[in-house]
Amino acid sequence: GAFPLWLAPVQVVVATITQEADGYAQDVAKALRAAGLRVEVDARNEKVGYKVREHSLQKIPVIAVVGRKEAEDKTVALRRLGGDAQTVMALDAAAKSLSVEATPPDLR
Repeated sequence: GAFPLWLAPVQVVVATITQEADGYAQDVAKALRAAGLRVEVDARNEKVGYKVREHSLQKIPVIAVVGRKEAEDKTVALRRLGGDAQTVMALDAAAKSLSVEATPPDLR
């Protein structure tokens, strides 16, 4: 089933659009892990739509999509489970926001 962000075994998957973004994807994962999140990186040579669909079927709450533009701007495009909208945020703001959201309700 779909777990809330704070309960999900994998909270965020960082999916790359191009191989050029692989290094930045690792930086994003490192920043999110430092914020206390459980993160995996998907740098496979697949289309991003395929990756998003696959991780959505696995019920991953947040998919952070990164490509050349995000790497240049130091941003991430966040996509929520069950939604089609992407929110582009600065990496540090995204890490802080997701960290707060990932805190269990009884500890907030």
